[in-house]
Amino acid sequence: MKFRYTLFLAKANYKGNNHIGLIVFLVAILVISLTVISSLSITLSKAMEEYRDDFRARTIEAYPDNRTFDKNTLLSVKNIDHVDSVDIEDEMRNQFFNIKNISDEHGTYSSLQNQFDEKDTLINAWSLIGGEKRSVIAGKNLDEAPTFSCVIPQLFYPFDEDVYATDGLEYLDSESLIGKTLTLLPSGGYFTFDYFDGTYPKRTEIPEFEVKLTIVGVYYSSPTADGGPSTIFVSEETGKELMKTAVNNAKGGKEELENFINHPEYHNIHITVDDFDNIDYVYDELQKMNIYVIEGTELGINPETPLITNLFNILSIFLSTATLLVTFILMLYFSVDAVKNKKEEIGLMKAVGYKNGQIFSIITLEQLLITLKGFTIGVAISATAITVIDLIFSNGNYANHIFIVNPTLYLFITAVAFLMAILVPIICEILVLHKLSKIQPKDAMI
Repeated sequence: MKFRYTLFLAKANYKGNNHIGLIVFLVAILVISLTVISSLSITLSKAMEEYRDDFRARTIEAYPDNRTFDKNTLLSVKNIDHVDSVDIEDEMRNQFFNIKNISDEHGTYSSLQNQFDEKDTLINAWSLIGGEKRSVIAGKNLDEAPTFSCVIPQLFYPFDEDVYATDGLEYLDSESLIGKTLTLLPSGGYFTFDYFDGTYPKRTEIPEFEVKLTIVGVYYSSPTADGGPSTIFVSEETGKELMKTAVNNAKGGKEELENFINHPEYHNIHITVDDFDNIDYVYDELQKMNIYVIEGTELGINPETPLITNLFNILSIFLSTATLLVTFILMLYFSVDAVKNKKEEIGLMKAVGYKNGQIFSIITLEQLLITLKGFTIGVAISATAITVIDLIFSNGNYANHIFIVNPTLYLFITAVAFLMAILVPIICEILVLHKLSKIQPKDAMI
């Protein structure tokens, strides 16, 4: 039988189906819960994994106070279970700078300079340490670039403003700045230098000096990891050179600073744990060894984020599973009921020559038409919801970018929902096929 005849009969049965409204509603709810709730759940879970995998989220900083980090102490720390590496800090690890200008061979960018003059700028510069890497989405990685290079965030906002509380930020076009020179001055007019003299921790402020960094790449900035809108990264070698430059610019106490540089055992150490879940264990072991550690890892996180993630995960699993089961059970029931109520009609179709496969195709196509209607309505609602969510959060504060759903992810989950919308009615009809095959032409006379 040609498809157009099968479709004609399926549509005729469709119009007489009394259960269309309920099935369409359930399928629409299934699609919405899958595409919206699941998209948000996966988006948040991905962000949490990015956080857990970030080098700084797994790094504990320890400092000398009651003891120095001699070779025996370092060896003991390295031998703690779950410790991946122990790195001695002999570079500028973290320092705040103001922007003087961004320029190239043609001079200063006047439009950017106007913004820098109008607003207070603030850059948080981190140097990589040990095995730390920062991959880029455009340009070069730091290990491919010369000294005094830097990578900037995809969402770049180098102004002194609370980006976690301010909506509608106008981020700079990061990729257009690749190859430009970023000229910085230590924030507050001083380069802050913390050090240990073998007995006491000390801090000195070194008068400001210019730092010129070539922007070589752009890294993906996540609200939970990988820095922030005003965080830039330089290589470990660049961090060491900046440390030396700071010492050379010191007006007083230069001898003491040079003594600190030449004694690695006076330096802070960075202990990287193999897995985020093992951080508490390593903390406890360090405390047993009477080693002073800075509270919390180098990269913190909003405590509400894991709770929101867990909530969306539970909602996603519960709604999707519950709706799928209810839809399947009801469609199976309606399929059995349809065969039972259409016994005479099916018997008549067999009497005039219709085979089981042809009748099965008509009934299955009828169910597919119903579920596809529900799928279309569900997709229309979910696509609108995702568009609105992305629009709201993309124009919100930086922290809320965690809720932005990637279009590729949404399309993938929509494809999964489409597959379910097709498979569920087909499986239901297959399960009632034996009842269909038992109906004989004589049943048309009942």
